[in-house]
Amino acid sequence: MIKVTKILENKPYKLLCTFNNGETKELDMEPIFAKEPSKETIDKLRQPKVFQTATIGSLGQIYWPNAANMLDENGKPTLCEYDISPEFAYHFSVKVSNI
Repeated sequence: MIKVTKILENKPYKLLCTFNNGETKELDMEPIFAKEPSKETIDKLRQPKVFQTATIGSLGQIYWPNAANMLDENGKPTLCEYDISPEFAYHFSVKVSNI
């Protein structure tokens, strides 16, 4: 199972990550953001200071705490975690050869 083991660089909106197979890859989040069906969901995440809070979870996923705007079961706006799976991060990133 592929996992993100380290975020080496975090700049809007790109993450340079090391994976547990030893590869270093860059994930460009801009195309992912462009495909988000609800732009309001990621408004906060698009703020550079919030984007830089990217963290690696226990399953090797990349996540941002309190970065997504969602509606709870009563329709009330609430902040929640925004995450991407390590498999998604690996598949949609580009291998960096000069690291």
